[in-house]
Parts: sequence; C-alpha cells; structure tokens
Amino acid sequence: MTRILAVVPARMSSSRFPGKPLKKINGIPMIAHCYFRAIQAKQITKVVLATPDEEIMQFGKEFGIETVLTSNKHERATERAEEVLQIYKKQGEEYDYVLLLQGDEPQIDPQEIDNLAVALQSSANCVVNIIHPIQGDDMQNPSVVKSILDSHGNILFFSRAHIPYKSDSGYRQLGMIGFTAKILEKYCQLKPTSLEITESIDMMRFLENDIAISSLITHKSIIGVDHPEDIKKVESLMVDDELVNAYSSLFIKK
Repeated sequence: MTRILAVVPARMSSSRFPGKPLKKINGIPMIAHCYFRAIQAKQITKVVLATPDEEIMQFGKEFGIETVLTSNKHERATERAEEVLQIYKKQGEEYDYVLLLQGDEPQIDPQEIDNLAVALQSSANCVVNIIHPIQGDDMQNPSVVKSILDSHGNILFFSRAHIPYKSDSGYRQLGMIGFTAKILEKYCQLKPTSLEITESIDMMRFLENDIAISSLITHKSIIGVDHPEDIKKVESLMVDDELVNAYSSLFIKK
C-alpha cells in the first residue's frame, strides 16, 4: 500500500513576518487552517506539522495536531520535511512519497493536495510542483516566485524577478511540492547551490543539479501570507469558505 506523508513546516522567526504561523485568519490560527484542510485530503496517509519552536509544539498538543520538533538550523523548508521523514523512519514508519505543504498558504484545498499526490505517483519525474497562472502586479512582486516551463510542462527556472521578460502574465510557484522519499533524501545530500541562495528558492537546488521538476497547473487562486497586510486579503477571500466549517468550532465558540 502506498504511503504518503504531508509535512506542513512552520517557524515563528520568519524574517518578513515574525510569528505568522499563529496569526489568526478569521479567528483561526493560520497553521490550523493549513493542517485541518490538509487532513481532509483523501490520498494522504498522515499530515504533520514540523517546527523548531516549542510554542508551536504546545499549540499542536492543545488541539490534537501531530507535531514534530525539528532542528532550528534549517535554511529551507525542504530540509525540514526531510528531517521529519528521517524521524519517522527511525520510528519504523516508512513513506513512499512526501508532500511539502507550506504553512503560510491557508487557502490550501484538499482536492489540490489529492491532485498533487496522484500526479506525483504517475509522473516521469521525482518532483512535482503546483503552479498557478498570474498576471499584472504579481509579475513585479518579489514575494511571488515565478516559474518558467518547457514545452513538456517541466519547470526550467524559478525566480523572484519579473520573468518572462516584458510578459504581462506567467506562472506562480505554490508551496505545494511532492517528492519521492528517495529524491527528498537526495536533496539533503546535495550542497546548497548559488541560484538557490541568490533567489532564496529551495527547488533551484534540484534544477541546478539537473533533477527535473514537473509542473501541475491549478486555476484555484491561493494567496501566500508573506506580510502582515496579506492577512486582510486572505480573510476576505475565506469568509465564505465552506472547508472551514470542518474545524471552526475548535477555535470559535458560538
């Protein structure tokens, strides 16, 4: 039986928005949205929060969320996910695939998680990254990571810069990435690469080592919470979100 682990990394010391995992969106902490939406996916064996922070460990304990304490030395969320894989392996839990689901994309949709899991299992590549069409101001925004594709749908490059040059539209990398367990382990055996460091984008480590990444396009808009002002944007978009009904009573008492 195929076993798929979904890891939601969360740390309180974000340089652009400290403490953001526990910031509330419509009365519910952001990482709670991410976790409780992810467990609604049907293809996933286990969902876990991964954090270096005791504050988030306590939050997980309070709300019955499986949470793993990881090193505080990771520069990349991908490295944190791999540490979780190794922690479970030492406990006798083996997984075939790992999905990295960012803890700052609270609109995450369980159907998209299932789509990623299915695409990963059938892909010719060992890594699949969900991307989303963007246009206008998003093309200029350095917080929005842009993706360039080849004619086969493989990702050629990621950048925070405006790419393609002079284009009014493109694709944004979402924080929903699937790996085979073996390729995730390989990631941590490779040294950080120059473009990975310059762009501050995890997946450049694979591309700079000639490891192909497949794209999976979604047309469901998901906003990443990178700055405090993003909270209000996401709140307005989630006010009528029916997925919230499955867990809102844990946090909002009527």
